[in-house]
Amino acid sequence: MASNEHVVEPVIAEDGSVHYATVMSPSCDRSVAVCFKVPTRIIPVIFVPGIMGSNLMNSMKKAVWQLDSKVGMIPWIQKDASKRKVILDPEQTVVYDDGVIPQGTVQSDAELKRRGWGEVANMSYGDFLVWLENALNDVHPCTDHGRNGLRAELMKKAVTDKLNIAPLSYDEVRLSYRYRFPVHAVGYNWLQDNAESAMRLHKRIEYFMGYYRSKFGYMCERVILVTHSMGGLVARHYSEVLNHRDKVLGIVHGVMPATGAATAYKRVKAGTDGDWGTRHVLGVDASEVTTVFAQSPGALQLLPSTEYGKGWLNIRDGDQFKSLPETEPYSEIYLQRKKWWGLVNDELLNPLDAKKSKVAQDWAAFATIMREKVQPFHTGNIDANGKNDNTGISGKYHANTYAFYGDDPQLKTWGNVAWRRARPSHPGFWNVPPAPLHDELNKAPADDSGMGSQIVEVSTDGGPRRGTEPLNSWPSRNEFVLQDADENGDGTVPRRSGAAPSQHAKVCVPYAGVDHEGAFKNGPQQRFALWAITKIAFSVRHTSMAYKDFK
Repeated sequence: MASNEHVVEPVIAEDGSVHYATVMSPSCDRSVAVCFKVPTRIIPVIFVPGIMGSNLMNSMKKAVWQLDSKVGMIPWIQKDASKRKVILDPEQTVVYDDGVIPQGTVQSDAELKRRGWGEVANMSYGDFLVWLENALNDVHPCTDHGRNGLRAELMKKAVTDKLNIAPLSYDEVRLSYRYRFPVHAVGYNWLQDNAESAMRLHKRIEYFMGYYRSKFGYMCERVILVTHSMGGLVARHYSEVLNHRDKVLGIVHGVMPATGAATAYKRVKAGTDGDWGTRHVLGVDASEVTTVFAQSPGALQLLPSTEYGKGWLNIRDGDQFKSLPETEPYSEIYLQRKKWWGLVNDELLNPLDAKKSKVAQDWAAFATIMREKVQPFHTGNIDANGKNDNTGISGKYHANTYAFYGDDPQLKTWGNVAWRRARPSHPGFWNVPPAPLHDELNKAPADDSGMGSQIVEVSTDGGPRRGTEPLNSWPSRNEFVLQDADENGDGTVPRRSGAAPSQHAKVCVPYAGVDHEGAFKNGPQQRFALWAITKIAFSVRHTSMAYKDFK
């Protein structure tokens, strides 16, 4: 160090306040220069977004899905099912990295683009990425965060009052300041198989760590993952199925559909819920949603898995009642063809096939995705002898997992999905008994509104019989209507799925007021992420990146 320099280093006082120790230049030299001492042990924090949260481009390198602002999504309002199917083809799209770079950090746009910030939706995550970058790298004396010390605040007050979650300890905060936590983002093609997205996550993590080691000679051997929604499934596959858990200090999951979400079924049958703009951008009815959803393994992997539980699909006609699945949902619900209550109306699979001459071919393609990518991603591959290769994410979590989820009675979510018959099976003068529910369940829709109602035509009888055969029968048009959501959640992920990591996680916290898309926009959830990252970082002392003087 030159004689006219003094070194500024962060010091955490016992009360949690952040101060700066200095080494002064000789008193005879009145010149002043500041040398900011940067830690050379790097723990990249990698943000993994949810479905539709990554920007995509086509084979011509033109952006086709770019969530920089709400205004940028207006053209989707005018795109019908045919255009959606072509534009959002999982085989013709890749991640687009030239999205808007959020402002508000000391980093250059070029540096943040290198870190992947242009790959993810600025509209959904821009503010959070800026907040997290500043909060985790707050030792610079020129930043407000450096003066405020957000980690120090979390030594004084816990992130929630609902559970016995302790504030950060002095040692946890003090150790965290001896490392750098540059914030990165890894987008992925959310239309493709999440297993492929996990491979992209792996490659990006290897690049990030290699960059710090090779260019600067820094020590960088572990990362921390922060995920939103479906990004949690990608991260779990990367860590636990691809066996890269030793490169991950821990994972923070936000509103993850850990076992799936029945909302996915609802949207295929009735379109997207929400305000007018959201519905028209994401798909207003079954035709607009189905044409993209059914060709996209990533989207289909959001459906309830076997782990979600039995009996979440309910169908009622008067006193007659049926609940499914009885064992697993793949064959019992998702692959039920020509059944009005099955996941997919096969007539909606391909709007480009106006004459419907390729319906069987399109169904076969959908069924292949379900059998070869969706079920195996959830449960693993099962051979002819019933042996499972254990490559599914079911029940698999990183050992150092922290999670939060929505549990709000004001944000009702589809935990179960219920169909109810809306009117008598034969309105009129004849006192006709309802058709057997078994007969109704075996019918294709006679009329599908695409927005939550189905007409089912059956024959019923109410007159005299010759043996067991009716002498008279009447056609009956029964309307079944999808019922409103009735489980607490975040509007997309029900409580049962959000809370599923509880038995595996170090901490799994419920919050009210958490809207699914904006889960990381609220102060309490942002602070939970910072708290959890600091807790996770403390485990670095058990790795090769530990300081010998701090055990």
